[in-house]
Amino acid sequence: MTERPTPKRLLFLINDAWFFVTHILPLARAAVAAGYDTHAALPFQAAALDTADALEAIRATGAQLHDLPLQRAGYGPAGELRALWDIFTLCRRLRPGILHCISIKPVIYGGLVARCLGLGRAVFFITGLGHVFIAEGGKARLMRFLVKRAYRMTLSYARGVTVFENEVDRSLFVEAKLLPREQSVLIPGVGVDAEKFHPALVAPPGPPLVMLPARLQNEKGVREFVEAARILRSRSIGVRMVLVGYADFARPGGIREAELRAWVAEGVVEWWGHSSTMPATLREAHIVCLPSYREGFSKTLLEAAATGLPIVTSDAPGCRDAVLAGESALLVPPRDATALAEALERLIADPELRARMGARGREHVVREFTLARFITANLALYAA
Repeated sequence: MTERPTPKRLLFLINDAWFFVTHILPLARAAVAAGYDTHAALPFQAAALDTADALEAIRATGAQLHDLPLQRAGYGPAGELRALWDIFTLCRRLRPGILHCISIKPVIYGGLVARCLGLGRAVFFITGLGHVFIAEGGKARLMRFLVKRAYRMTLSYARGVTVFENEVDRSLFVEAKLLPREQSVLIPGVGVDAEKFHPALVAPPGPPLVMLPARLQNEKGVREFVEAARILRSRSIGVRMVLVGYADFARPGGIREAELRAWVAEGVVEWWGHSSTMPATLREAHIVCLPSYREGFSKTLLEAAATGLPIVTSDAPGCRDAVLAGESALLVPPRDATALAEALERLIADPELRARMGARGREHVVREFTLARFITANLALYAA
């Protein structure tokens, strides 16, 4: 006889320890406090950066950790089948009453396992469409076809609910018949700790510093950021352009290492690498720039706004949703380096405008995007 799921046992399934820390950690802490036997399955090792501090932060919530070889990048059919089997084995052993799957691969693999084992509640968190939906070319079209078929099989699970961060993504999935609308929920953003992310007491010294805090992926608009830096330099604009984020050179859509080193050697941008102290890092900036092609709902922009920084970002789903256009941020068309440079030049030249937009952005975040809202919404899904 198959053992019934344990109702108050919660298992998070995710493929990135640092993403868990930056996006899910407060929810895990709240779940433990609410009496859930909380577990997190994720890869202990990552190719791009050290995860030791992230794992320690997750353990500190009271959650139990399970090592799962589930990387963002693929590692062949045999490796993917092994990852799927490991998820199946873990879920069969733990029998979680709630399986919370986060991002594309965990959603697909976790959903298949939930259906196979007849688990209780399954929460599928779509954090954005990802590289596979943004990339162009024949290989990308084939991958989109396969991923959509997998989503259709997974998201229609009768005991599942799919969480979207913006209405555009939800409508796209519903219209493509990947899931029924009644099995979807909209939760815009994971919230931000406005006490931790607060403005600097005094403005940073030196020339204006424009920061792009994100993984170094093509779809984050990194190339447009670099080209905008070249444009500003050609106009003799005094500014520092800084990339902050880890570079997974092996991941599809990642910036190539040689290319990144060449940009730094050219002096057009600085690269500070991954930061595990983002509140302090953001307070070194005067402007935050995220020219992403598309996001689920940018936590980076919420953190920048909470820090009292003016923003330049793309007029794209998940970016425009996180800001007040013309009030806390300037919006530019995606993939347009010239428009990006012009928006940055406007803010660089006007400290008073920067101060007004930064203050307006913080007001907006403190009022609309609290951690409590995100936590309450998810705990309600668990209890449904």
